[in-house]
Amino acid sequence: MGDAVDAMVSGKGARARARRAVLCGIAVAAVLPVNAQVAQAAPSPKVTQGVTGGKFSPPPKGPWPKGGTFSVFLCWDDAPWQNCHGRAATAEQRRALDARLRAMPQVRNVRFVSRQEALADYRRAYADDEIMLSVVEARDLPESFVGTLRDRADIASFPEALNPVPGVANTAAYGHHFWHGKADAHVTLCGPGDCEGRGPATAQERRAVEARLAGMAEVEHVYVEDAAHARRVLSFMLARRLPDATPASEGYYVRLADPSGARSFAATMEKLPGVSLGEAVGEG
Repeated sequence: MGDAVDAMVSGKGARARARRAVLCGIAVAAVLPVNAQVAQAAPSPKVTQGVTGGKFSPPPKGPWPKGGTFSVFLCWDDAPWQNCHGRAATAEQRRALDARLRAMPQVRNVRFVSRQEALADYRRAYADDEIMLSVVEARDLPESFVGTLRDRADIASFPEALNPVPGVANTAAYGHHFWHGKADAHVTLCGPGDCEGRGPATAQERRAVEARLAGMAEVEHVYVEDAAHARRVLSFMLARRLPDATPASEGYYVRLADPSGARSFAATMEKLPGVSLGEAVGEG
């Protein structure tokens, strides 16, 4: 489904948005949150003091969050997953899975998400994106159980324990995002193949983006994230070390005076040349 979405949408940032939609449940591909985080990027030139004016800094050293989150997606008719045998999860299987999750000591909390609830969440996340709203319906989003894990150490083993359970199509587990609570919006720069019909963001485009951020009164602070830190954040989420050569997106995490304006701020920044994606932190 991820490839199908890519084929249905076009324009700058469309593929990046489609990859973010994977985390909302499309094609039950959330086992690969790497799709939402990794993209080729050219080395980032140092931000000049004349442009930043004190608003910019490297990412904070911490704190790194504890625990993690999970999504257990239920089978649907003709689901491609071997454990589904082409049949949707039954009501009995759903009840048994609910009881099993609530009894697991590593699970802090859990709740059931229907297809309609998943669609409502999706529509809230993409309320300003007509393209993404047009390509997803409730039937595209499977039922699921979502919740949190007490310890990051359980992330790797959690899918292995749940995937064989009757009625389960697929399971995703990953650490809490480093940037939650530290920034309100994320501006991702174009990397090779990341923006339609062009290459990575140029040095001139980067300077223009930084100048725009520096001059916006609603921007309180900007953290400049290079590929190395982005890769570290992704490794933390996946609870496994990624090779140093793993490409990772570069960009800016922004703290706003009014966090409620994160979505409109991100939409404005996404229109700038050299920007592949603008998003509110915690959405999508």
